This record gives sequence, structure tokens and C-alpha cells, in this order.
Amino acid sequence: MVEMSRTDFLNLAGVVEGGLVLLALGFGWVVGVTPWDFMDWNLDAVGIGLLATLPMFLAFHLFKEPRDIAVEVLGGVLSRCRWDDMILVAALAGFGEELLFRGVLQPWIAAWSPITAFFVVNLLFGFVHFASLTYFFIATIVGMYLSWLTYGIGEPNLWRAIVAHGAYDAIAFYLIVREHQQKVQADQSKSDI
Repeated sequence: MVEMSRTDFLNLAGVVEGGLVLLALGFGWVVGVTPWDFMDWNLDAVGIGLLATLPMFLAFHLFKEPRDIAVEVLGGVLSRCRWDDMILVAALAGFGEELLFRGVLQPWIAAWSPITAFFVVNLLFGFVHFASLTYFFIATIVGMYLSWLTYGIGEPNLWRAIVAHGAYDAIAFYLIVREHQQKVQADQSKSDI
């Protein structure tokens, strides 16, 4: 990744992730899908969303290649961010991506075929996160998991996926920074010898 300042990164993240919110709302308006219909803010949704991060963190630790890519691509720029910057970017990513993929696209396609919607939306989610073939497959499976959180547990509730996605990203950003800093220190130790 091109070296980027904290301000440039935050501006880019705001434009991209905030743009997804606008895209979701605009596209939803055009096709007649209102994502607010699938949103019920309650403690159950928050609790389920937070617990739902556990399998995602298991995958984060088990799959080295995607983690290494994340550290390489994001480690430097995230290490220049403050903790509240990372939480803001994570929350915006969770909200924007879930609003678009599971709040608008999935119900829109599901009007024709719920099974097709499930696969198409999550393959698209994986493609948007493509950094390697492994990363694509893991992102696709995570997308399917987030769809299940939204539509597969009782009444549909997008907040479960938004909370899971945002909380996962926030903690993953911290872990990426920590791993990046350890790598930098190890490289410095090697060069000092």
C-alpha cells in the first residue's frame, strides 16, 4: 500500500465507507428497499453481535495469509491512527457495508430468490474484499455468516451484523497494529545485529 498519512487514510475511509451508506440509501430508494425495515436496536442484537465476533476472531488467528496481508496493507497506516480513529472507521465500515450488502442488496435480490440472494450478495462481498484467493473465500464465508446473523435468527435484524462487523473490525485493527509494531521491532533488532 502507498504510504498514507493518518488524515489521508481517515478521509479516504470516510469517503469510501460513508459513500457506501449513501449508495445503499440511494439504491434502496430506487429499488424500493428500505433497510430501516430490518433494523431493531435492542440489547439482544448488541449482545448477539458482540458474541458473533468470536468465530471471526478464531478465523483471524487460524488463517495466517489473510492476517499477514492485513498487517502488510493496513499495519503502517493504522499504527499512525489513534484508538478512537480506528473505532470510528470500524463502526463506519460495519454500518456502511452491512447497510448495502445485507440491508439493501440481499432483500432486493431475495424478492426473486432468497437462495440466489444469499450466494450472490456474499460472493460480491468476498470480491469487494479480494486481496488474495484465500482472503476472498474467507470474506465470502464471513459474509454468509453475517447474512445468517441478520436473517437466520428470529426476526430479521441488521443490527446484529452491524455490531459484529464493526466490533470485529475495531479489535482486528488493534491486533493488526500490534502485529505490525512487533514486526517493525523484530526488523529493527535484526538490523542492529
